[in-house]
Amino acid sequence: MKHLVPVWTGVALFLLSSVRAPAWSSAGHQVIAAEAYRQLPPALKAKANEILKAHPDYEKWRDSFTGGSAGLDLETFVFMRASMWPDEIHHHGNPYDHPAWHFVDYPLKPALFPVEPGPEPNNDALYGIIQAEKALTDAKTSPEERAVFLSWLIHLVGDMHQPLHCGTLFNSAFPNGDKGGNDFYVKPGARGVRLHSVWDGLLGTSGKLQTHLNYAIRIEADYPKKSLPELKIAKTPKDWSLESRSVAIEKAYLHGKLKGSFNANDAPALPEGYTKEAKAVAERRAALAGYRLAEEIEKFLE
Repeated sequence: MKHLVPVWTGVALFLLSSVRAPAWSSAGHQVIAAEAYRQLPPALKAKANEILKAHPDYEKWRDSFTGGSAGLDLETFVFMRASMWPDEIHHHGNPYDHPAWHFVDYPLKPALFPVEPGPEPNNDALYGIIQAEKALTDAKTSPEERAVFLSWLIHLVGDMHQPLHCGTLFNSAFPNGDKGGNDFYVKPGARGVRLHSVWDGLLGTSGKLQTHLNYAIRIEADYPKKSLPELKIAKTPKDWSLESRSVAIEKAYLHGKLKGSFNANDAPALPEGYTKEAKAVAERRAALAGYRLAEEIEKFLE
């Protein structure tokens, strides 16, 4: 399944060349990372910070830090930057790159949408999370690898909560699958864009880290833990992926009723209110991802 750099901002729409890239925009990943970091107790923050100092890009991140404000210190900055790194090395020949780890391609087949396994159980997001967890708990893992896999864990828990990274639509129009919405063009505005890109950009597509931190704080306020019953129901990464699958069916594809096209020129308009509801869904997914990521870090770094 191809995954694309997000192109929808809600104001401007741009078409990008077809490249395989991971979920959420960099802004979205940083929002989720910031939320998770804020949930960690001081001792675990310190431990995560110490681990990330061995990351191959740590010095670059440290040197790019221009000073803190309103809660954005160097440690928070580095944790948020680490969330983006698996996207930055995507298809660039980095030995730590794993292109297929960013998604789980559950087949979505209307009208009954039977639950079927993803096609690559040994090379998908669930597998990547397992590898990250193993590396973080193995005493033989080198400091650099531990830092790399912490970065991957931060990133993949975020990916797992983007609905179109947990499903590919199969129907008469897309008999070979729509690649997680990447072959499914719609019009949120005047121009056709990939449905996947619409969802990737719902948490933002650019901006300063302080902006993303502020957004994380607002999402926490809007979605406190007690308001999210999913936290008690879905407890494992596999559960989260199936949860995202269900959201993709219900909210992204509208139970298979959403109209789309194979190309941008004749893409149909999205239904009225679609993007507004999708943004609310994305913020709830981000809240869940942040809380769950904090719990994963507590579990595997203690």
